[in-house]
Amino acid sequence: MRVPIKVTEKGNHYFEIPDEFLKELDWQEGDEITWKDNQDGSFSLEKSSVPLS
Repeated sequence: MRVPIKVTEKGNHYFEIPDEFLKELDWQEGDEITWKDNQDGSFSLEKSSVPLS
């Protein structure tokens, strides 16, 4: 999946994951997500197995 990177008025970068992907991944707002550098110019995202405290 490719999504556009957006920028807030304060200059922070973010992206939105479409609802159908969130449902398929079983991700919800507030979940901790880990970024993995694939060493080929791409990144993978995984839901962290460590719960937020």
